[in-house]
Amino acid sequence: MTQVKYTLSCPQCGSTKFTAASAKPGPNDTITCAQCGTSIDLVAEKKRLEREARAAVEERLRVQR
Repeated sequence: MTQVKYTLSCPQCGSTKFTAASAKPGPNDTITCAQCGTSIDLVAEKKRLEREARAAVEERLRVQR
């Protein structure tokens, strides 16, 4: 089975470095890109990544048939 990794990256600049208001941000918190300052809502980002992962799995299943 192939594993696919998804990395959280800034939609504006592509950076993977972020800052948060607390040391352990919760799932409903907002994080900020350390490079360009873009704010990212973790709930919305998690949903987007889940949709992308689900679509990738469905595509792989279609190809294998």
